[in-house]
Amino acid sequence: KMQVLLPYIMELLQDGNTDTQMKALVVLRNVVGHLERKEASLIAVQLMEELPLLFDNESSQLRELSICLFRELVESVVERNKRMKNNMQWVLVPLFFHMSDQADSVAK
Repeated sequence: KMQVLLPYIMELLQDGNTDTQMKALVVLRNVVGHLERKEASLIAVQLMEELPLLFDNESSQLRELSICLFRELVESVVERNKRMKNNMQWVLVPLFFHMSDQADSVAK
């Protein structure tokens, strides 16, 4: 039933309000964990475009949440889909730079 709300939740990622974006990421993280593989793959493609925009946010909590969600998507969905794996490689370089982030939790 939550799938109906996913487009609206995805729109909240573009909101610009850090608190709203963090809440949307938490909801997405919970929902993606309960979806079937095919459904999760469709959402993962959309998130692949949205999440990198949040990697450089001023809020270390938002950076950490977006990077963690991205990691979970890679581990659960992308590794099973070679085509998607190739499409997401462009995101790995910006993530590499976050390994020296000032916030230890983000760097981790």
